[in-house]
Amino acid sequence: MPDEPFDHDDEAGDGTEIPEGANLSLFSTALWGPDGPPERVFGRHDWGACSDHDAHPDKCRGHTSPIREPVAIPPPEMILSQEEMREIAVGYSPIDMNDKWLAFMEEDRLFLHRSWTGHGIYEVRFAAKGVSWADATCFMPTSARVESDPRRYKPGEIDPFEERDFLRDLIIHVSGEPMPISFPVVVPSGPTLEAVLGDITDEDVDAIVNAANTRLVGGSGVNGAIHHAAGPELLAHCQRLDGCPVGRAIVTPGYGLNAPWIIHTVGPKWRGGTRGEPVLLESCYRESLARADELDAQTIAFPALATGAYGYPPKAAARIAVKMARSTPTDVHTIRFVCFDNKTLRAYRSAIEQDS
Repeated sequence: MPDEPFDHDDEAGDGTEIPEGANLSLFSTALWGPDGPPERVFGRHDWGACSDHDAHPDKCRGHTSPIREPVAIPPPEMILSQEEMREIAVGYSPIDMNDKWLAFMEEDRLFLHRSWTGHGIYEVRFAAKGVSWADATCFMPTSARVESDPRRYKPGEIDPFEERDFLRDLIIHVSGEPMPISFPVVVPSGPTLEAVLGDITDEDVDAIVNAANTRLVGGSGVNGAIHHAAGPELLAHCQRLDGCPVGRAIVTPGYGLNAPWIIHTVGPKWRGGTRGEPVLLESCYRESLARADELDAQTIAFPALATGAYGYPPKAAARIAVKMARSTPTDVHTIRFVCFDNKTLRAYRSAIEQDS
């Protein structure tokens, strides 16, 4: 299911022009330049060219199947140069029968499939990052998923950190050469963090974050308040999109809000912390900040994501929010956590103080 920030109309519907950097085409522009990718890029449509369906009963020429039971895992901590990202983006076709993987990209997402069956195993989403200390456009993973169906991948419980490490090695493998593309992510000067009690719809910032649902329709709590304040144009815009998966983030105009942009992200429902909730909540913040950078946003306001109807414990949610705000490379100068009650406010202020 594509989760594009915009529906690629020329305008937002209220006279606001949608900048190039606000949709997924920004990634291709940052990666390939205005002329687009070269002809040699290997994509999903080329699967038939590297499949011999007569050689194995599970093979089907021209067929790849998506991940059936996706589970979120932490993305590898990697910073890739433009050259390194291009090596991955041109795609990877198995060299011989012993090679188990093929890889291709669609917009900003890398798909890693088993070469014998065509089954999808990993999916990684990347964001283009302009980091001043490198004086160039770099790229980093913002979210990742793995197949958990034991009939397609491997039996037993999925270890998210084990899968993260293997995924990093696999990305290097499909790049075509053993490039040293991983090093610790260091944020030279992080954004200023604030926690306040208030109404996020009143925030005068470049972008506010909405605690959305997967269908991107209005509801209760923060989501309902934002839709009400933004006006019916927001719902009409969201209905032209194709929803948003948990842990992802997309952008719409702010319409009637003070903030010109809304970043919609879908938090996880709390199920005791054993169903990958922390990984998914981390992804919400990482992807939201990636979308903010695409918008050149300098200030952003977050609600206490997932702590309302989704039941995430405020203290645990606050620790994740502050950790991601401090560890995610971003050009945002100010991150404000807008809390809806004093208990939540204390949790976020405490997390900021303890992490400083």
